[in-house]
Amino acid sequence: MSETELAPAAEAPPRVPERLYAIERREADALRRWWQRLTLSAEALKAHTDAPPWPKGMRAALRRCDTIEAAMLTEAFRHLWRWLPAQDEQPEHQRDQRLQVWTCIALVVAELREEQPRMPLGAGLGRQKRETGKPYMSELRFQQLMTAGTPEELVQRLRRALALIDKRGVSIVHLADNIALWWREYQGGASPQPTRRLGFVWANDYFGATAGYRQDNE
Repeated sequence: MSETELAPAAEAPPRVPERLYAIERREADALRRWWQRLTLSAEALKAHTDAPPWPKGMRAALRRCDTIEAAMLTEAFRHLWRWLPAQDEQPEHQRDQRLQVWTCIALVVAELREEQPRMPLGAGLGRQKRETGKPYMSELRFQQLMTAGTPEELVQRLRRALALIDKRGVSIVHLADNIALWWREYQGGASPQPTRRLGFVWANDYFGATAGYRQDNE
């Protein structure tokens, strides 16, 4: 049996300090550990685990996928799915939905090459670009991101958003939680609390970041 097929090594999972609205803390821990072995160099990985990184081609194969169905068949996603806490008593339709949610998460999170824990996506996109003094993502494009109508559209727009910030500088846990929250609302499960809805979460983070450098007389 190859190293890539071995079960995850026994190790203390990384602590997850981020707020979580739609995924569990154990899922967040598993995701971060998966991303670290998928993405980090052997030297960087030593700070987190004694386990070796996976072959670079594994991440590349996942990033080449354009559809949820294709991503489900990749070795990288199989590792993530196996590491996630089991929910054996779920009805089949809920398990199928969870499978789609986590495939979308894998497709987007695999784009990140460096992580900044605790940094939400909205805040990362709203940070000031030194060269222009404007946010990395314009307000118009940010509003378009918030109106993604299908899972495929969401993945595509999030990948483009990450490209604007050089695929670094945000929390993979926040990113995954955002995607899971989008799916919950897509399935008609929006929270009765407005502050726990994705639109508010993203807007609050984005405009909170831009408020730090924009002038009232713009």
